[in-house]
Amino acid sequence: MGWFLRTFGFSEQARLERARHFLARGRYNDARLELEGLETPEATALREDALKTLVVWNLEEARARFQSGDPDGAREHMALATQFGASPDQLRETRRFARELREARRREAEDAAREREANRFVPGDDPIWQLPPDHPQLRYALLVESYPDALRARLVNLGKDFAAAVMQLEEGDPVAAWKALGPFVQQDPVAAYERARAALAAGQLPAAASDLMRFGESVGHQTIGNTHTAATLANVMGQLGRAGEALPIIDGLLQTAPSLQLQAVRAQLLEADGQLEHAESATESLLKTAPRQMGLYRLLARIRERRGHRPEAAAVLEWGLDTCCGSPGKCGNQPLDLQAVRTLARLYLEDQVQPERAHELLSQLSRHVQQPSWEDQYLAALVARNTRDPQAADMVARLTAALPAQDPRRRLLQKTFQAAPAQLEGV
Repeated sequence: MGWFLRTFGFSEQARLERARHFLARGRYNDARLELEGLETPEATALREDALKTLVVWNLEEARARFQSGDPDGAREHMALATQFGASPDQLRETRRFARELREARRREAEDAAREREANRFVPGDDPIWQLPPDHPQLRYALLVESYPDALRARLVNLGKDFAAAVMQLEEGDPVAAWKALGPFVQQDPVAAYERARAALAAGQLPAAASDLMRFGESVGHQTIGNTHTAATLANVMGQLGRAGEALPIIDGLLQTAPSLQLQAVRAQLLEADGQLEHAESATESLLKTAPRQMGLYRLLARIRERRGHRPEAAAVLEWGLDTCCGSPGKCGNQPLDLQAVRTLARLYLEDQVQPERAHELLSQLSRHVQQPSWEDQYLAALVARNTRDPQAADMVARLTAALPAQDPRRRLLQKTFQAAPAQLEGV
């Protein structure tokens, strides 16, 4: 059965064909969904194979979530495993794993607690923690708690007016917050990070970079909440075209405090600075440490494409979608990485290879995209070109008309629709 009938047919044979196709590609949840309502012996056997694998994959993912400190995510995967037919023994084994892990961490926490200072602040000892969740005082207290212990007292010492200025930012007025925070930055440079946040929210990248540099030089770069201030500075400088200035800052910090976040930022800076070979090597090394970070696969694909290695760029996106469980049909509930799917479809369509896979990717996008973007319309124009649809020229004209005169995408349209090299054979 050809790809067209397999994709669009509704007969029992077409559904079985699609299910076998999904199973061969490891898309077990798609196969399960395709087989719903079919009760033939072949459909039953295929469905059982899909369900067994989904059980195993979801229980493995549950253990991984427990280890990474995501019990809610772990419970979701256990619920999926139950839905897919996990046995009581399989579920008990996973729960036992979670209990043993929790007990080990409890013992570690108790040991660490004994080493802490006796006067450690504990949320709940202060009446402020009894305030409603949306109360400004409580929201500010939570923000202060996100800072390292050594900096919290300095923030508190800046007083109520500083808190009020910060809350202007939290309540959506970054310009007023930036102005109000000025005197406090002069009083204590610890306030520079909050003013940098205000500048970022107001779209003032140079001012944000200046304050982040001041914070790093005077206070020392810190992890505040889930954000490393040096990583924020590097990202801002990269956007300003100053990646070369940011690299020494990141390299210096990595020598004393290795950090996955900073290593990822370093790889992005190398790319922004045009050091593509070094950026590719750094990203490949990172993926060995963090193989489930889809952003790293997108970064590596972008670097390879810029180097002219289009088949390798496509291959890494396929690898990432498979490894990260990002494509539908894997574990059953992982979100689809739309940008990775768009980029992969674009590579295949631009170079007119892998038409069946490109069609699968476009079908995934159609199920998840509510409002098509310019890039989605560009993909549709590529399909029209590749199928020699007479509407292709009109589609390209509309895409061009939607762009400002100096938009670089105009050059992309001109280049793409003048030639169609086949460069991805064998991906």
